[in-house]
Amino acid sequence: METSEKKLVFEIKRRLIDKRFDAAAFDLLQDKFPENDLSRGMITRLIDAGRVTLNGRAARSSRLVDLHDTVEVFETDLAIPAPELDAGREIAIPIVYEDEQLVAINKPAGIQAHPAGRTDRATVAHWIVNRYPALRVIGEDALRPGIVHRLDRETSGALLIAKTTPAFEELKQLFQNRAIAKTYIALVYGHMPEREGIVERPLMQRPGELKRFVVETQNIPEAARPAITAYRVIARYRDFDLLAVTPKTGRTHQIRVHLAFLGCPVVGDKLYAFKPARRGEKLFSARQLLHAYRLTFDLFEKKYAIEAPLPDDFRTLLLDIDETKEAGYDDEALKSLLTE
Repeated sequence: METSEKKLVFEIKRRLIDKRFDAAAFDLLQDKFPENDLSRGMITRLIDAGRVTLNGRAARSSRLVDLHDTVEVFETDLAIPAPELDAGREIAIPIVYEDEQLVAINKPAGIQAHPAGRTDRATVAHWIVNRYPALRVIGEDALRPGIVHRLDRETSGALLIAKTTPAFEELKQLFQNRAIAKTYIALVYGHMPEREGIVERPLMQRPGELKRFVVETQNIPEAARPAITAYRVIARYRDFDLLAVTPKTGRTHQIRVHLAFLGCPVVGDKLYAFKPARRGEKLFSARQLLHAYRLTFDLFEKKYAIEAPLPDDFRTLLLDIDETKEAGYDDEALKSLLTE
């Protein structure tokens, strides 16, 4: 019986020659989808069930693969349904602002906004139902109580949570209408081509990959989405630049893809940094050094300017690479850099 499920096809590269099928498939898929929390056991079970195939046919997990063999996997098997949300997990998340309409937090790096995929890690959503049980009914999805936007798991910074249904609906519209100004702080490898500039390049999903995006420069297909990112260098070090980045559109991974396109990927970016940077040969960072610093907007005739101070790991690293030692990188020092 034919299936309408979409299959993703990948080719065995030279480095995987003579590996077991299950090991090669896991290596290949983990490299393609580093944020999906895949496991070797999961891939083996999919192979045994005939859901991951070799050259279009079911094969034993122990079979050795060869150059140019193809590994096929159903897309739906890499997007495993999220678990139900429970209130039994406690994590520490700083609150930077709160009123009757919303709460703004400084999301730590390494914590997802809401459950997704196979992970059973605690998320911001778990924190919300622990601290604000009444917010379970706010929003459009029980797994995203009050959450109107998101940050990548490894991105830290300001995240808004609506406390009322009117606030949720209004904030959602503000984000959709690009009426919320966002400022990110990013540390990048190398030096930007200009001290200040705008990247206006459309983005699209990389063919055959669920969570990786690319800049399209020629023969732009309909699937490509317009994306605009403004940046300004606020500090320069021997091997790195510190940037204030303002995305004018809100595409997935937009800042990371645009900066990598300019040859200056975010430090610690496991998806888009060039390989030497990903291996940490220049500077080691356990996570990508991208931080959502400021959100400004009007809500119900009230002006908001939400700021999330740089987390300690980001500040410490900046102090380590700053040979002048003039800036402390606390909130006041950062504001000074942003206004220079």
